[in-house]
Amino acid sequence: MIEGKRRTLKMKKLLFLVLTAVVLVSSSAWGFMDVVITDNTPFAYEKITVTTSSVSMLDKTYRDSARAIFLTVEDNSIRYRIDGGNATSSDGHLLSSSALQNLWLHDGWAIKNLRMIGIDGNATAIVTYYRTKR
Repeated sequence: MIEGKRRTLKMKKLLFLVLTAVVLVSSSAWGFMDVVITDNTPFAYEKITVTTSSVSMLDKTYRDSARAIFLTVEDNSIRYRIDGGNATSSDGHLLSSSALQNLWLHDGWAIKNLRMIGIDGNATAIVTYYRTKR
């Protein structure tokens, strides 16, 4: 009888581990999510030095006609705002260069109002601009 209880406990532990693994593998908690860009096509690319001393914005020529952007950060982390306010080293959304994070924006107003500032040193923002397929 004790052997049967041990076997049942082992089976419950195994089932728990398997279910936990399935949830973790399929979870969006890892920060990965599918991005559908079927209606858009890339049209411009730029690298921006995001300094710690002034707020950086996207190139006006590209941002005014962009329908979406994909942005990655290298070298140092940045903070950003998309509401038109200026980001500071302690205020704004954090985008870490070391956490495999990126930023997709699919709103023209947010793209035009994106403001970035470097944290702990200058950063490089790499941006691909998308517009509607023609």
